[in-house]
Amino acid sequence: MVNPKGNSITIHDTTKLVKDISSLFLSETFSDVTLIVDNERIFAHKVILAARSSYFEGLLYDGGNEIQQSELTISVDASPDAFRSVLRFLYTGSITISTSDLDASLDLISLAHQCSLTDLEYAVGNKIKSLLSLKNICSILNTANLYDLVELRDACHSFADEHASEIIDNDCFEGLSQKSLIKVLERDTFFAPELEIFKSVARWSQKNNDVAGLVVKCVRLSWLSVVEIVSTVWPSKLVDCEDLLQAIAEVVDVKPREYNRRAKLLSGVNLATSEHKAVVITGRKNITELLAGNRNIDLHADHDINSNEKNGITIKFDHAFVINHIHMMLWDGEVRFYQYYIEVSTDQKNWKKVIDHRQYACRSVQNLYFEKVIAQYIRVVGTHNSRHPEFHIVFFEAYFKDNIPRIVNGIVCPTTNVATVDKKAIVVEGINGPALLDGITSNYNNYTYHAVGSGSIVVQLAQPFMLSSMKLLLWNKDSRFYKYYVEISINKSEWIMIADHRNEENKSWQIIRFSERPVVYVRMTGTGASSEAGNHLHLLHFECPASDEGKTYK
Repeated sequence: MVNPKGNSITIHDTTKLVKDISSLFLSETFSDVTLIVDNERIFAHKVILAARSSYFEGLLYDGGNEIQQSELTISVDASPDAFRSVLRFLYTGSITISTSDLDASLDLISLAHQCSLTDLEYAVGNKIKSLLSLKNICSILNTANLYDLVELRDACHSFADEHASEIIDNDCFEGLSQKSLIKVLERDTFFAPELEIFKSVARWSQKNNDVAGLVVKCVRLSWLSVVEIVSTVWPSKLVDCEDLLQAIAEVVDVKPREYNRRAKLLSGVNLATSEHKAVVITGRKNITELLAGNRNIDLHADHDINSNEKNGITIKFDHAFVINHIHMMLWDGEVRFYQYYIEVSTDQKNWKKVIDHRQYACRSVQNLYFEKVIAQYIRVVGTHNSRHPEFHIVFFEAYFKDNIPRIVNGIVCPTTNVATVDKKAIVVEGINGPALLDGITSNYNNYTYHAVGSGSIVVQLAQPFMLSSMKLLLWNKDSRFYKYYVEISINKSEWIMIADHRNEENKSWQIIRFSERPVVYVRMTGTGASSEAGNHLHLLHFECPASDEGKTYK
């Protein structure tokens, strides 16, 4: 290929270059070194090997000085065929990986590591992720840990989590290295009955050297029963008496139990369903409807706020799950708000708050995120209802999501507009409220307004959000202007002013920026307007956070 550049011409001939160098692969032509691998002689070229691999550079040019030997014996833990495949890669830049021969692929990884070919090492590792099965998971994981192939190791761990009970019963389990087995057992999401895990570890220990007892220490004895500890663990002689006594003390609550329970991780699946044997164990009224996908507000579950709030509404799973997202709906048949908190537990004794909205006004659908936790019990406790002394939930869902939004102090930081009808935001003060949140900016006959000197326009979001910007569109079909200010609140009692435009003539699009803080209510108050506005503040559109902040509006 020829590319003219001003008065010069650049000629590219990379295809022929690759072809010419490739032709030297295994060729005696110009060969200046013979590599001996497992008694096989392979012709090679020092400069090509050294240029492509730092391993060969050090071997063939010791300290920058070319070695004089014409023959070199290469010690590799792989077959000559695998070595020739790596050489082909050095000469041609390509390699063929057999998806039916796992041993050959593992040999390639070993050779790539020895020859300091990091890109090849990771490329082969990524290819064999698709080969994972119960028969080979252990050998692949051992290789990933041996050569620190992070992506391959993570894929193995995810596969192990998904098939934990099958893996501990599989013959390959005993072939895991100590390092690999420790990393697997340390994972909270390697979920299988702890007694079965111990039995498998005991079988592994009969065939492997558990240096310093590090593998056995990964078994979570405190989640066994006393009978299991006495009848199975103690006779094995794998655990010393002090550790056995401590585990028994934790089981019978003489000592606090360590929070180290294993849990099932299912990504993107609603766990609060009968399919996963979830049930509502405290609460009243339509509790069976709560987990059945109900969207009928007349079939809500509830609990008394004025009674012992610790009762709340509690959902129990058949076993522990990893969760980081709760999606639920508060009764919204009229304008009201609730305050509540949510806590989780693995034993109904020790509870951890994951959501604390006791100081925020919340309504309708709640999309809640938090750092991942292990839970067998989830308890929702209402602490306030602006209309009645009862707390009402229409439906409840619990998930683990691979990606969750940024969270600050337990509050979601949205990246898209949450002041919409779909997100259950409403206008609680102002005339023709729905027009403000419908997303339409071109219908000048449909707007929200209030009379200057009488009231305001107030938007209520469904839940608290961490915000630092918002945007509104003043009616702009003619030359009119408005004067106004904007306040925010989390409870409609205490207000913070974030924009003061009372001394300016404002037109069209308004972008407001402020220090990030939790917001539930936004109050926009007009203080003046030109004669065309008829002494009213007219708003066509409102959103938060503001989108397209760099755009110029006319």
